[in-house]
Amino acid sequence: MNNDNLQNTLYHLAQSGSFSNPAYHTLLHDYTAYHAVLFIEGSIFTLILMALSVYFWQQFRRIQKPTIHSWTFEKKAWFSFGLVSTVVTLFMLLIVAANLSNILNPQEGFIQSIPDLGTPQEGTQKAVLYQAVDIWARSGSVQLPPILQNEVDKRLSWQRPKAIICSILLVLVAIFATNIWRKLIKVSRTSEALWSLKNKALITIGVLAVPATLLLMLMALANTQASFAPIMLTLLFS
Repeated sequence: MNNDNLQNTLYHLAQSGSFSNPAYHTLLHDYTAYHAVLFIEGSIFTLILMALSVYFWQQFRRIQKPTIHSWTFEKKAWFSFGLVSTVVTLFMLLIVAANLSNILNPQEGFIQSIPDLGTPQEGTQKAVLYQAVDIWARSGSVQLPPILQNEVDKRLSWQRPKAIICSILLVLVAIFATNIWRKLIKVSRTSEALWSLKNKALITIGVLAVPATLLLMLMALANTQASFAPIMLTLLFS
């Protein structure tokens, strides 16, 4: 068996514009949905980050210039938040723009993704899966082959709960981090030179909470995206 059959079949269907083939249409729709979900959800996060960036820089500029050549804890905090949120916003804008191009021209993006399927080793479960999908794609059947449907169902059985859990944790950690930094800034306004051991521990926790929030944001994005478009991911990572 030629283990590149699936790639060859998909190349042929894509280049011939076989939009009337239900199997190919299913794969192309799944690929398009994969990028559409990330574009929509990524845009929402980007707008939130943009609003936060504006707020952080406003707070930074609001603080009066100190009489000595140093910044207060509060000014340093707002500057750090503004810088991080601006960098992450630019990163998210890049991701959103890249996914928009795949939505506007899914055919070209799909063709470019075909080599990512790779060539499975003969006799493996992935080789059997690819052979079944190859037969399905050439047949033009509407119904997914049982082996692919089974793999998709197994992926969704853990991908959807993970998307929900990551989204909930994102909200909880974001609220937790916000409360910590509000308390620290409030303390710094009254007794910045007298940091207790407890407040120093809170600073450490607050600093760690920032990358944790960003990581959960990316995990929520990725798992939500995969939950709405599982077919291509199943083929790529089964």
